[in-house]
Amino acid sequence: MDFDLEKIFVPSLGVDMVFDMDSLAPYSRSSIIYDIDTDTSTVTIAQPHIPFSKNTKFKDLYLTTIIKNKNRKTRVGLQCTAFRIIDHYPLANKATVPAVCFQYQLPIKETNIRSAFRLPLNTKYIIKGKILYENFEYYTSKDFSIRDISLTGLGLIVPKKKKGVINPLSQMKTNTILLIGIILIDVNQKEPAGTLPLKAQATRINTNHSDDYVLIGCKILNLESSKENILNHFIHAAQIDELKRLSGRDL
Repeated sequence: MDFDLEKIFVPSLGVDMVFDMDSLAPYSRSSIIYDIDTDTSTVTIAQPHIPFSKNTKFKDLYLTTIIKNKNRKTRVGLQCTAFRIIDHYPLANKATVPAVCFQYQLPIKETNIRSAFRLPLNTKYIIKGKILYENFEYYTSKDFSIRDISLTGLGLIVPKKKKGVINPLSQMKTNTILLIGIILIDVNQKEPAGTLPLKAQATRINTNHSDDYVLIGCKILNLESSKENILNHFIHAAQIDELKRLSGRDL
């Protein structure tokens, strides 16, 4: 399928830079396009909150966004190669900001990189949850907290004890299947961004995360398309908000 560059990647578009897409551990950084020059095949973006530096290395790098195509949403990517850091990029209002300029290569490709978008939670974008484990219900704040989330998994922080008593969640074994209900919350909105019923598997358990807490990595097993879109939107909005907060400006 052919994608039109000039209709997709335009100035002011929120994008995700995806590193090492074909590896076992892709990861992303959110940004926004400042300018794209089709004559020189370059695109300039805002410096992400985890900035590019001369030491930044990657096997491959894609500039990605989500488009709606024939009643379905698709993530598409533009491969980027060499990059140049711009310390003082001029904006239309005459202010200067940090930016990164990339050389890109056509064609635009459809991508599937769900595990790259892992969101560390903050005070504005939060997730409340409930876990059903061995016929008992456990709740966020009291029994566990959600450290981060992506389209393929989530990280749980579990206190080893509650009021001096062992927390049953801390005794969980690898490969345990969990039923989890989560509520996605933007604290500036009256209504939740979404509610998701999840089936997950505990794939990594680190009992030595700290003296008082266990870290449990869970793989999501049943995220249907409509719920994936809700979670993806929540993650992307939170990443852009974090970028704006750390840069101290509106994007």
